[in-house]
Amino acid sequence: MHNNLPDAPFTSFSALEPGFDLGELRLTITRAANERYWRAAGVDHPALRAGALYPPIAANLTVLLFAARCPDPVIQTRQVLRCHRSAPADVALHTTGAIVDRYDKRGRAYVDLEARVTIDGDALWTSIVSFTPASTARMTS
Repeated sequence: MHNNLPDAPFTSFSALEPGFDLGELRLTITRAANERYWRAAGVDHPALRAGALYPPIAANLTVLLFAARCPDPVIQTRQVLRCHRSAPADVALHTTGAIVDRYDKRGRAYVDLEARVTIDGDALWTSIVSFTPASTARMTS
């Protein structure tokens, strides 16, 4: 992967509110890295042989975008991925996102974010993810 992580100040999880702009992440998934994603998932598919990007990469891009702005340890509790089209590896991906909701559930704080992955301005994937701070998770016996 070749990347250009956001160059913006860190923000704590507790300060995240709806509308908070996560900035942008620009990177290229090489063909070799893309093949590793497919193989790690145990997938052998004609799309891989054709060089198509592995769609769940959108989840990784969403986590990278979030972590570049919020360094607090979090647990990802939900992922919704919408695939708009396929694309080949070795193209520049542009990921942007923002916090769309903040709420409490069962005594834990959550944020939802929506990230959009595009190629030359055209939608590739939309990723909606929920995070909660890892510090609120408790071990039970």
